[in-house]
Amino acid sequence: MATVTVTERRDNETLQEEAIDYFVSLVQMFGLPKSIGQIYGLLFVSVEPRSMDDIVLRLGISKGSASQGLSVLKSLGAVTSHPVPDDRREHFEADLNVSRIVSHFFENRLQPRLENGEERLKSMIRLARAAEESGNSDQNLAVLSRLEALQKWQKRGRGILPLIMKWLRR
Repeated sequence: MATVTVTERRDNETLQEEAIDYFVSLVQMFGLPKSIGQIYGLLFVSVEPRSMDDIVLRLGISKGSASQGLSVLKSLGAVTSHPVPDDRREHFEADLNVSRIVSHFFENRLQPRLENGEERLKSMIRLARAAEESGNSDQNLAVLSRLEALQKWQKRGRGILPLIMKWLRR
């Protein structure tokens, strides 16, 4: 068995911290909790599968945060569960295909929210138009104008999504 020097251990810990910080920044751009980035970052640079207890200990997060984070990561296809001989605990590994994970996020999380947002905007525009007809037209006209501008932005976002998906699949 090879011995690990203090310098090698420190370098490995620094690498883990950098990977964790990198993925925390990435997931926060998408509005996901910090713990999801921490868990994925740790697993990304871990050669061996890690148990939830090990993840909790290494990251200093609660078991609840670890459980919830692993659940979200599994639903995104970002981590998989692997058996470890002579250990009954569940162990986890990162799926290293980041493109597939991001594609999954866009298709299963972002696209449905954009679609829901479109329906909500249509409803708000109908309400604003009805309010405009019933009085106080200056205020309602201003609100209607804002909603229509937001609707244009929403349509642009939906138009860009297929291009992003095509780019990710390359």
